[in-house]
Amino acid sequence: SMRLRAHGLLKHVSLKPHVQDAVDDFWRRELAARWPVLGLHVRGTDKDPAIGGSIVPPRSYAPHIDSYLASHPNATLFVATDSPAALQWMRQRYGARVVAREALRSEGNAFLDTRLRDNYRKGLDVLLDALLLSRCDFLLKSSSAVGEFAIYWSPRLHERSID
Repeated sequence: SMRLRAHGLLKHVSLKPHVQDAVDDFWRRELAARWPVLGLHVRGTDKDPAIGGSIVPPRSYAPHIDSYLASHPNATLFVATDSPAALQWMRQRYGARVVAREALRSEGNAFLDTRLRDNYRKGLDVLLDALLLSRCDFLLKSSSAVGEFAIYWSPRLHERSID
């Protein structure tokens, strides 16, 4: 499959130590002791319907999340999103079980938002979120390169994800 071929290429990629350390530190501090972890990639602002379909609102994830929680009542939700409103919605509905990184977010497109000037940080935030999603036990995502990258990095998610 395309995902396995991509994983084969990524085996030749090594992360810079500060990136690997950031992923390891966050996972150890926030998620390692909270099993299982349901990863959620919720795109909010930069999705082009002509390319990958419409934006999937957070409420559309709820039936899948609720089903997962019914089977895994102690699950933690790792939320990777560019949208402050999506993260707020998840926190309001699911409370303390929601974990998210302190990332640059914007209700406009974070990559195009001129108020967010640190372009390196924007890219690093996306990479860290994708790598953290790859460590989750199950992944819910919409059509997205970030969610796909998480599966490419960790092909076990191929059978443990919903688009």
